[in-house]
Amino acid sequence: MSGAMVIAGGFDALVNILSGRWLGKEEFAVFVAVTALLQIAVHLTNVIRNVTAYYTAELTVAPNSLAAIRTFLRKNWRWAWRWGLIATLGAVLLSPFMAQFIKIDSPWPLVAGSLALVMLFVRPVTDGTLQGTQNFIGLGTVQIQQSVFRLLFAAVLILIGLQAFGALLSLPLATTMAMLIAVVFLRSYFQDAEISVTVPSISLRYSTYTLIGLLSFALLVNVDAIVVKRFFSETVAGDYSTVVTLGKINLFATLGIGMVLFPKSTQRHTSGKDSRPVLALALAAAFLVGTLLTLAYFFFSGFIVQTLFSDIYTDPGIILGLVGAATTLYAGISIWLNYALSLDRHSFVIVLGILVALVIVAMGFFHDSLFTIVIIMILGGVAGNLAGAFTTLPKG
Repeated sequence: MSGAMVIAGGFDALVNILSGRWLGKEEFAVFVAVTALLQIAVHLTNVIRNVTAYYTAELTVAPNSLAAIRTFLRKNWRWAWRWGLIATLGAVLLSPFMAQFIKIDSPWPLVAGSLALVMLFVRPVTDGTLQGTQNFIGLGTVQIQQSVFRLLFAAVLILIGLQAFGALLSLPLATTMAMLIAVVFLRSYFQDAEISVTVPSISLRYSTYTLIGLLSFALLVNVDAIVVKRFFSETVAGDYSTVVTLGKINLFATLGIGMVLFPKSTQRHTSGKDSRPVLALALAAAFLVGTLLTLAYFFFSGFIVQTLFSDIYTDPGIILGLVGAATTLYAGISIWLNYALSLDRHSFVIVLGILVALVIVAMGFFHDSLFTIVIIMILGGVAGNLAGAFTTLPKG
C-alpha cells in the first residue's frame, strides 16, 4: 500500500512539476494555492473514508458480513452522491469570493477545483470499503490510476491552452475515472442483497471527532501555501510553490502507511492485542523516508528545484530543507492521528485542533519572512508529535 501511494504520489508530483514548467510563475502560484484549498477538502471528506473503513472493518467479523457490508456501502453511497452534489454547487457559488480572498484574478480555476467535490464525497465511500475489507491491492490500484489519469488530463488540458484552469480540471476528471475502477473492485458489494440485514448507525460522536482531526491536519499541512499566496508577492509565492510541491512528497508514503495502520490497529485492539508494535513500525517508516528526502533538500536545493521546474525559479536554499523537516514531522502527526482514530480515542484530536489554531494565528501575526513561516511549521510539527505520544501511548 505504501508502495502504491509512493507511485501515486510520484505521478501527482509530476503533475505539479509539469504545471510549474508549462504554466509560468503566476499561473503556477494560482494552481498551488487552489490545490491547497482542495487538499483541505480532500482531508475533510476523508472523514467519510475513515468512518466507512472503521465500521466496515468491524462488519468483516460480523455474521453475514458480505450482506452487512453490502447494505452499509449502498447506504453511504446514496448519502455521498446527495451531499457531494450540494457541496459542489455551494463551492461554485463561493468561487468568486474565494478568488478575491487569495488574490486570484479569475474565479475559473476555483470553479474547476469545485467540480472535484462531488467525487471527493463519493470516492471515500468506495476507498473506505476497500480499506475496511483490507483489499489493499484494489485500493492501491485505484490510487495509482487516479494519479496517472490526472497527469494525462493535465498535460492535454494545459497544452490546449487552458492554463491553471485546465491543470485543476484534471482532478475531477481523474477522480471520476478512479471511482469507476473502484466500483469494479467492489462489484460484489453492489449486487442485490440476498438477505436483509441491519447495519449499525454511524456514531455522530465518532464522526465529529474524525472531522475535527482531519480538518485540523488538513489546515496544518496546507495553510502555509495559502498564507504565502495571501501575504507575499507574486514572485515569492511563485518560487515558494516549488517548495510546497517538494515538501508534500514527504507525506506520500505516510498516506499509504496510515491506510494500512488504521484497520490493522482497529482489529488488534478489538481482539485484545497490543496495537503499539504496528504504530512503531508505521512511525519508523514515515520518519525514515522523510529524513532521507529532507537531507537531499538541504544539500541540493537549487539543483533539485531548477532541474525539475526550470531555472526561472529561485534557489530556495535552506527554506526547502526546513519545509522538508516540517512535513516529515507532519507525516508523524498523520500516523498518530490515524492511530488515535482507529482506536476511537479523542484526546489527541482535541489537542491537535488547539495546536493547529495556534499555528494559524501565529502565521497570521508573524509573516515577515518565509523563514518565520517555516519555523512556525516546524514548532507545530514537534508539538504535534509530542502530543501524539503523550495522549495515546500510555493507553496501550
